[in-house]
Amino acid sequence: MTAVFDQVLILFCFIAAGYTLCRLGIIKSEHAKILSGLLVYVFSPCNSFSTFSNNFTPAYITDNYHLLTASVVTIILLAVPMHFIAKLFTKNEYDRGVYEYSLVLANYGYMGYTLANGLLGEIGMLNLMVFCIPALIYTYTYGYCRLTKSGLSPKKLLNPVVIGILLGMAVGLFGIELPTVVKTVSSMASSCMGPVSMLLAGIVVSEFDVKRLIVNPRTYIMTALRLVVIPLIIGCILKLIGANAAITASVMIFVSMPCGLNTIVFPKMVDENCEIGASLALTSNVFACFTVPVVLTLFGVGA
Repeated sequence: MTAVFDQVLILFCFIAAGYTLCRLGIIKSEHAKILSGLLVYVFSPCNSFSTFSNNFTPAYITDNYHLLTASVVTIILLAVPMHFIAKLFTKNEYDRGVYEYSLVLANYGYMGYTLANGLLGEIGMLNLMVFCIPALIYTYTYGYCRLTKSGLSPKKLLNPVVIGILLGMAVGLFGIELPTVVKTVSSMASSCMGPVSMLLAGIVVSEFDVKRLIVNPRTYIMTALRLVVIPLIIGCILKLIGANAAITASVMIFVSMPCGLNTIVFPKMVDENCEIGASLALTSNVFACFTVPVVLTLFGVGA
């Protein structure tokens, strides 16, 4: 449990740093839009490209294709009931979309990938990334539309992160030898994803009155569902069906993370209100320091 707790605490320290620096006036809240752009267009794509190009081989596909099947089943199990549960939280259509997104998708990218890498190494992170391919499709189609009030378009699927994955897959499958400069640049950029995403969360949270963010009872119900109820239900299902270690690790990291930061990143890119997202991010990330180590250890991940 100590190893999991340390990894979660490290990420939380970056949230605290972003919050503190912004509160002290050392950095400005408007810098959040710059960071969100860097995450979406530079750091996340490079992280995807680096991981897939290094590890996505024909042998890997043969051994791990079942991760995609497990992912589709998991998302269906979450998306269908959470669509209706979100309606119980508010009548506001946009706010309902934020709640629904937060219940279906946790912070699998900005925090989950980083945590998987720290606990299980690059192969563990690759397993999670492959598992999360259907989640990416959900994120950049239905999820993006709900969080930015934009129309659904197939073009959303051809985003920088997906392009990074596709290019990385091609390099890995065909064994293309990349120049050292390309490897170094993608590796250095990918290492920025976790810290920058957490700094962004801290900066955005600092824009709001913390007291206002933590008094909404819906936030605590959401946090309990996101961090405790959903992981325990999914974990018990995995135990019952006898899922193997790779599937269990990927699924449990995917479902046990705090609320996703895209409820901040996407609205921030289009100047949309992200107060609910900030409230969920603040509360769930604080409690995640305690729940994530317990949940992952309970189901044998990173123990």
